[in-house]
Amino acid sequence: MTKEQFETAAHWFTRREQGGFPVECAALGSCDLSVLHVGGEWQWLVRQDGRDMAEGKARAAADAKREAEAVALRLGF
Repeated sequence: MTKEQFETAAHWFTRREQGGFPVECAALGSCDLSVLHVGGEWQWLVRQDGRDMAEGKARAAADAKREAEAVALRLGF
């Protein structure tokens, strides 16, 4: 399977955190991805083996998801 095929393999779902706020989550290979809306911006996080590997901010949810997926691909799953 090529990296391009894996890019479409991230299936995002919404999880409610304590307090009821939504977090968009996905798994891509060995990486756990999350996106959440905080203070008017979208923040993304990539974790691998329980460790935070990368994080960032984006203007839109779709951009945040793409950035998180791109990091997971660079990490090699």
